[in-house]
Amino acid sequence: MKKVLFLVACLTSSLTFSQMTMKKLDGTPINTGDILTYSALGNFTDASTSDPAYLGLKIYNSSASNINVRMKLISMTNATGSNLQFCIDPICVGTISVGSYYPSGSPSYSVIPANGQNGNFDHFINGYAGNGTDPVEYVLKFYMINTFGGEIGTPITFTYKYDPTLSTPSFNDLKNAGITLKATLVDSQIEFEATAGGKSEVFDINGRLISSTRYTTGYNNTNVSNITTGVYIVSFTTDEGKKASLKVVKK
Repeated sequence: MKKVLFLVACLTSSLTFSQMTMKKLDGTPINTGDILTYSALGNFTDASTSDPAYLGLKIYNSSASNINVRMKLISMTNATGSNLQFCIDPICVGTISVGSYYPSGSPSYSVIPANGQNGNFDHFINGYAGNGTDPVEYVLKFYMINTFGGEIGTPITFTYKYDPTLSTPSFNDLKNAGITLKATLVDSQIEFEATAGGKSEVFDINGRLISSTRYTTGYNNTNVSNITTGVYIVSFTTDEGKKASLKVVKK
């Protein structure tokens, strides 16, 4: 009995002093309650630290023992759990669901070494546009577990937020390029007026060219009736070399 109590006391003591902290790759602390807001959609099929939607996740362990860490999706808003990438050693997933934890295979946790940290690969990146106007949010909870899978210590819960309204197009650039756009929410055509000729290009969120069209002085339109619903980038280049671009939402 004394031996059992001693082992429980040792285990409790080690867990009491286990400390987990988190930071972004640039060293900015991530604390419970933080809302990390991004104005861009990421390339979730080929994530890169240079991507403006990339959230690098550093996890630090200040204790003298290894800790086992999981992430649980607490909630999401205006999202489906797809068109994203979440990586935590040893897994990467492209879809997540509310109430599920990751890693969920074997092992079902990520090991952070004693007095150490994870590598520089763990990250979250969102490429889901939602409805193109309202924010997309994911509430992520990182927490430690014991050898029995029970939660221990103090978790860190924060929100990853994509806000399309922060990426308001530069109307000065459009004006300088002589472009007057009729609307950024379109059905079958992107309609605009131009004071000079040039070229318009439509790209998807992964940078893939969808269409390229010459435009002339006066009224112009670009047919987008054959592309799927979503967010696209329209780029204008005048014959004089002036450039402007903005997001449009295809209904």
